[in-house]
Amino acid sequence: MTLVGTNVEMVGGRAKVAGAVTYVADMEFAGQLYAKALRSPYPHAKLLRIDASKAAALPGVRAVVTRDDLAGLNPYFGTGVEDQPVLVIDKARCVGDIIAAVAADSKEIAEEAITLIEADYEELPAATDILEAAKPGAPLVQERHVDKNAGGNIHGVYRAASGDIEQGFKESDEIIENIYHIPPVQHGHIEPHVVTALWEPSGKLVVHTPSQTPSPLQEQIAKVFQMPLNRVRVIVPFIGGGYGGKNHARIEPVVALLARKARRPVQWILTREEVFYTGRRFGAVVKIKTGFKRDGRLWARKVEAWYDMGAYALSGPANTKNAAIIAGGPYNIPHRDYTTYAVYTNLPPAGPYRGVGASHVCWAYESDLDDIARRCKLDPLEVRLKNLIQENDRFITGETMISVGVSECVKQVAQSIGWNGIAEQEKRSDTIVRGKGLAVAIKSTSTPSTSAASVRLNADGSAILLTSTSDMGQGAQTALAQIVADELALPFERITVTFPDSDITPYDKSTSSSRATFHMGKAAQLAVGQIREQLFQAGAKALEARIEDLELRDSRLQVRGVPERSLTYPQLFKAIYGEAAGSLFGSHTLRTEGGIDAQGHGKGSSFWFYSAAGAEVEVDTETGKVRVLQVASAVDVGKAVHPIQCGLQNDGSALAGLGSALVEEMRYDNGQPINSSFLDYLLPSMLDHPGEFNSMLVETPHPDGPCGAKGMGEAALPPMAPAIGNAIANALSGVRVRDLPVKPHKIVAALSNAKERR
Repeated sequence: MTLVGTNVEMVGGRAKVAGAVTYVADMEFAGQLYAKALRSPYPHAKLLRIDASKAAALPGVRAVVTRDDLAGLNPYFGTGVEDQPVLVIDKARCVGDIIAAVAADSKEIAEEAITLIEADYEELPAATDILEAAKPGAPLVQERHVDKNAGGNIHGVYRAASGDIEQGFKESDEIIENIYHIPPVQHGHIEPHVVTALWEPSGKLVVHTPSQTPSPLQEQIAKVFQMPLNRVRVIVPFIGGGYGGKNHARIEPVVALLARKARRPVQWILTREEVFYTGRRFGAVVKIKTGFKRDGRLWARKVEAWYDMGAYALSGPANTKNAAIIAGGPYNIPHRDYTTYAVYTNLPPAGPYRGVGASHVCWAYESDLDDIARRCKLDPLEVRLKNLIQENDRFITGETMISVGVSECVKQVAQSIGWNGIAEQEKRSDTIVRGKGLAVAIKSTSTPSTSAASVRLNADGSAILLTSTSDMGQGAQTALAQIVADELALPFERITVTFPDSDITPYDKSTSSSRATFHMGKAAQLAVGQIREQLFQAGAKALEARIEDLELRDSRLQVRGVPERSLTYPQLFKAIYGEAAGSLFGSHTLRTEGGIDAQGHGKGSSFWFYSAAGAEVEVDTETGKVRVLQVASAVDVGKAVHPIQCGLQNDGSALAGLGSALVEEMRYDNGQPINSSFLDYLLPSMLDHPGEFNSMLVETPHPDGPCGAKGMGEAALPPMAPAIGNAIANALSGVRVRDLPVKPHKIVAALSNAKERR
């Protein structure tokens, strides 16, 4: 390998810096119209009547669609669960549900038109609290998609267990039990959701969208319009950030419907407020009970976690199921019983956000771990190292764990922040105290899953990788190009990686779950392997050598150790085709096996993520103000394909984790969003940034990954909030806030309560 592991120039980097990248919002087509939507003002209401005649009559309006335009279509779509209507049919299930949509000559005309649409509602009781929504007798959000045995708005119940939990608690020296609340947060991608759709004269639908899942999106749109896949084309350019927020079909079906009715291209760019209506991270409540020995050994753990999916399931069931197997953390615990619940509420739909349900339970189990260490009067680092899973240990799923670097991760972050083994406060003045904290995390990747790659080698020694992997700034195109270049012994600039285009690029499940490098990278590597086989066969004949004696090096096929006996790529093509022309092709579909049964047993992940975080904070005990002085992040990447990009992913996750820890939360009043803009929704500012970022990459190669690589984009986020939370608790001598975010008023209240208890 000459390129994998090096910091080549990022694909598209210069164009982005120069402002020369064309995003979907920058695209314009002849005759393009602009869309706006009438949305439900209620979290739960029957739609009694809708009259769009006045809007349709407004000059400049080219199309208006309502539920009446869904005749002949499959009106529901979704990921796994088809529960979301293209437009509200019977009732609105959250504030922001799309009642009607307009396509007009200008955005201004479209905005005026939606004010002319008349809609009558019958408001219904709303289920907006997770635990209340899960109870029998709660107002039902989705009558057809709930688990009748579970009751309430529970869509699914998922469980993983091993050992004997009751016996484990009996054998424990001590038991602690706590409840943690994790609010929904916004993904915060700068590029809003945007779609441009047009119907070609042939009847083919073309959709331009910044989607992380172009292949599943194509399937869902085709199903809505009851068309074969080859009649739907999905094209994805560079994406201006996603973080899981662009993982699903969102507004694509309604824009396509408008375009069909108007017979012209239609573009819809959401406002920031509409983005808040469209997606968010799950909120959750986690109950955790842990039995332990006085020497710090974890002995029994029971977890119950409720995940708020919002009004529509999307990937909520899959995320909740994944959370069940990691709910107790990356620890060896003899007796475990974890249960998670996917719950519908009358809130905007939720989805994954850098961690597939991992951040919620990590906040709970890592906060409790520090409390256990304090109760045992032990070093939290040593307690972690005593209990963490090691190579070849069995996980709760029953699978043998390989490529396990979590212990090394936490050791490195501890060293980075100057951990001295004592989790106590450092007094700086009468009101200013400091503390340090640690946390670890485990996360799965989508399993089983499918990725297909095709590679075309040209006669001049350049190559194109055809892939439906999306690049949203994480550098997927760069890493994939590095892998292909090394396999063909070509310079980096000789490799091109396509953008997703369903007419050209093969299937990929998603660019999410930090799966792209492992899955698409391996598929590309194996696709190149087919080309290498053709090259070696032709070269062996032309060079009169054995295949096993040949190697690709420096853009040539040569006899190993005899560089003068070699063929350039043009010479190889001439040997194959009689002239230096034509193409060689290779393709491979990678299907990872796995999945877990109803008891949580099986293969939970094709590979596992391990990470750790450390933080040092300063707290003003009078005001509750927290200042983060330094953070450290370590991720076991298997093999860092592009180390700088990996480090930047860590830094971005650290900031996102800081936001979740201290300021970020989406707030609702009886289902009504009350901070749905970046003016009211707080993101970390430059003044909130830590004074020092420390990013570390642990490499424990995975035998199934390309060049040993796993993934890492999301892994650094889950442990960051609990690391900061633990640092705050240590600064406050064990006084802890268990509900995120840890805002100043909560700290002041916790200190006051602790003082009263004393």
